[in-house]
Amino acid sequence: MTEKLKVAVIGTGMIARAGHVPAWKNLSEKVEVVAVAGTDRERTERFARTEGIPQAYTDWQKMITETKPDIVSVTTPNSYHKEHTVAALEAGAHVWCEKPAATCHADAAQMFEVAEKKGRQLFICQTLRFANGARAAKELVEAGRLGQIYYAEGFGMRRRGIPRWGRFHMKEHSGGGPVYDLGVHLLDRVLWIMGFPKVKAVSSMTYTKFGNRDEGIATLVEDSGAPLGADFPRPFDHRDFDVEDMAVGMIRFENDIVVNFKVSWAANAPDIWSTSLMGTEGGLELDPLRLKTNVDRYQADVSLRVPPDRNVAFQGHWAAAEHFLRVLEDREELIVKPNEVLTIMKILDAIYQSAEEGKEIAIR
Repeated sequence: MTEKLKVAVIGTGMIARAGHVPAWKNLSEKVEVVAVAGTDRERTERFARTEGIPQAYTDWQKMITETKPDIVSVTTPNSYHKEHTVAALEAGAHVWCEKPAATCHADAAQMFEVAEKKGRQLFICQTLRFANGARAAKELVEAGRLGQIYYAEGFGMRRRGIPRWGRFHMKEHSGGGPVYDLGVHLLDRVLWIMGFPKVKAVSSMTYTKFGNRDEGIATLVEDSGAPLGADFPRPFDHRDFDVEDMAVGMIRFENDIVVNFKVSWAANAPDIWSTSLMGTEGGLELDPLRLKTNVDRYQADVSLRVPPDRNVAFQGHWAAAEHFLRVLEDREELIVKPNEVLTIMKILDAIYQSAEEGKEIAIR
């Protein structure tokens, strides 16, 4: 019998509990989660007991040294991704890291350089690619159903959905707000479906209109991206909020392609989660998947019957973990490629730079 791969998890927050750990447990015939590390001892030990993880650490470096994991899941706030990932790679582990890869392109590039040097796999959890609808959309584009794509857009709008259980709202820890939380997913999905055209420039604006004031409005934790709720939430103080709560912008690519985006944690607008693409032969809407096309001389709307995704929270993590194991077994090529992740990081850097400087930022 082949020995199971050992997984160690850094971080005890919502995405560790609802995304990473369940995804690895789903692969229990091949994988065992052997340890978890967090900053608070009581919280970490409770997390380990609840999830059936044998060992709990408050020193993540000690955990890596003592357990010698084959895979390290990095689920910490964005500002710590680089430190945790590089250390795990240097120790000989493969790394499964939450998105965004880091808080700047330079740090992400260094992470991939270490992975290549050490001969290890670094996977960034761009999990929207693993939804059946997204895969079907990419198949349609690659089959030429849309013709030449010239415009696309992605919207991720929450009316009141500021994460209040962690450090999402603190720049020191997260680096940014909904651009890093939602925008990274939307942009990665639409560019992957399009085949990652070469980016030329970014123009954007960011706003902080709600997060830094106490509105006294009743909200649900589920509305802020925690479908299973959040264990051990830290007290939220609006005076700590120093990131954007909304961002809008336009990205220009070669061949006159434009992608518009709009993301928010809070806005006086309906909740929206949508992606659409326009081409010379057809248009495409996701969530649900619909094709706008012509049949002979008639316009036609086609609703595609895509197999449903598994009915679990963060199902994309489940599908991505299965894929990652097949990569480690040399049965598949990595779907989320380093150059694609680094392109997204260049765009995210430019979004913030453009908003700060009030001008379009060229990307080379």
